[in-house]
Amino acid sequence: MAGNPAGKCRDFDHSPEKLKATLNNIFRLQEFRVNQLEAIKATILKKNVLVVGDNGAGKSLCYQLPACLSAGVTVVISPLISLIQDQMQKLTELGIVARTLSGDIGPSDADSIYQQLSEKDPIIKLLYVTPEKRSMNRQLIEALQDLFANGLLARFVIDEAQCISQCDFRPAYGILNELQQDFPGVPMIALSGPIGPLIQEDILNQLQMTNPQVFTMTLNRTNLKYAVPTRTTRFGEMDCITWIREHYPHDSGIVYCWRRDDCDNMADSLNVAGLLACSYHAGMPYRDREIAQHKWNGNECQVICATSAAFGMGIHKPDVRYVIHTFLPKSMEHYHRETGRAGRDGNMSHCVLFYSDSDHGVLGRAIRNDESVELVDLEPMVEYCCNMTDCRRIQLLTYFAGVDTEANLCEENAEAICDNCESNESTLP
Repeated sequence: MAGNPAGKCRDFDHSPEKLKATLNNIFRLQEFRVNQLEAIKATILKKNVLVVGDNGAGKSLCYQLPACLSAGVTVVISPLISLIQDQMQKLTELGIVARTLSGDIGPSDADSIYQQLSEKDPIIKLLYVTPEKRSMNRQLIEALQDLFANGLLARFVIDEAQCISQCDFRPAYGILNELQQDFPGVPMIALSGPIGPLIQEDILNQLQMTNPQVFTMTLNRTNLKYAVPTRTTRFGEMDCITWIREHYPHDSGIVYCWRRDDCDNMADSLNVAGLLACSYHAGMPYRDREIAQHKWNGNECQVICATSAAFGMGIHKPDVRYVIHTFLPKSMEHYHRETGRAGRDGNMSHCVLFYSDSDHGVLGRAIRNDESVELVDLEPMVEYCCNMTDCRRIQLLTYFAGVDTEANLCEENAEAICDNCESNESTLP
C-alpha cells in the first residue's frame, strides 16, 4: 500500500516543556504519574508500546495526550460501548474532538464523521471503534486506508488488551494482528489491566508488536484491605451474610460467584436476610441485566451478585466498599482486576476471598474440560490463598511486576492492613 504512514505525525513539538504544558492546560493535571511521561515519549517516537496498570492509573493519557499534539487521527479500538461512551464524555468536557462510529450512531452522523476523516487536516483527534467495526465495516476500512495513504493515521490504540488472551471473549480481538500487516509502520499502543509475564508475552506476540517497550504503572492500591478467610459452607451464603452485616450493612458491594445459578441463589439468600441484592449474569435477558445494574448504581440495590465474565469491565461505581469472591478466581489477573472495582473513590474498602481447599480440584477440572481457556494458571492463585504468612500486597505485586519483598507495604495505610500482616502483628511479643 502506498503512502507515508504517520509521516506528518512527527512534525510537532514534543519537548518536555510542551508535554507538561499540554498536561496542565488541556488535561488540567499538574504532574505526570509513574511511567506516564516515558510511555508518552515512546508513543510519540513511533515505538510500539504496552502499558500495564490498574483502574484509574492513568493509562488513557498515554495515547490521548500525543493525539492532541500530533497531526492525523488516533484510532482507538475498545471492546465495550460503555467504555467508549465514558471516554468520549471525558474528552468532550476537555474540549478534545473525539468521535465514535460505534453504538446507536445514525447514518447522517456517520456520514459527517467520514466526511471529516476525508479532509486534508481532520479536526477529529481520536476515533473510537469496536474491534468488529474495524474488521467488518467496509466504509471504515476504506477511510483508514485513505488516512494511511495520506500520512494521517497517527497510531492504533488497543484498549483492554488483556482480552486478547481470552480466546472465548471476542473473535475480533484475535485478528488485530492484521493491523501491522495492513498498515505497516503505524505505531501501536496497547493498554492492559494488571497481567503477569505470560499474558504480556502473549499480547505482544498476537499483536505482532516489533521491538515493544513495556511500561508498568503502580499496582498497589493502598486503600484496599485483602483477606482470605475459610469458606464454611459450600456456596458461602452464610459467610457473606455474616460478613456484610458485620462490616457494611448499608453500603454497596459486589459478590462474585462461580456459576449463574450461584448468583441467583446468593441474591435470594441475601434478600431473605434483609440485604437488598440483585443477580447479574449472562443467562439473564439484556434488559434485566440493565435494570439490575441501574438499581445498583443508584443505590436501590445494595449488593450485586455476579459472574466475573458478565460483570468484569465497564464498572465505574466509585463507592464500592467491598468485593467478595465466594470461589477461587481463575487466575491472579482475574482476581486483581475484579478486586479493583472496590474503593475507586480512594476510601478504605475490603477484598474478601472465601476459600475452600476443594476449590482447586473443582475449578481445575472445569478448566481442563473447556478448550477455549488457554492461559489460565491456577497455581499462583492457590498459592496466594494458602499462604497465611506473607503480606498479601507483596504476593500480588511480586506476581505482576516485582517489588522489594523486604518492604512493608501495609504500613502505608494501617487501616487497610491485610489479614496476614494483621495476624503477624498480633503474634509479636
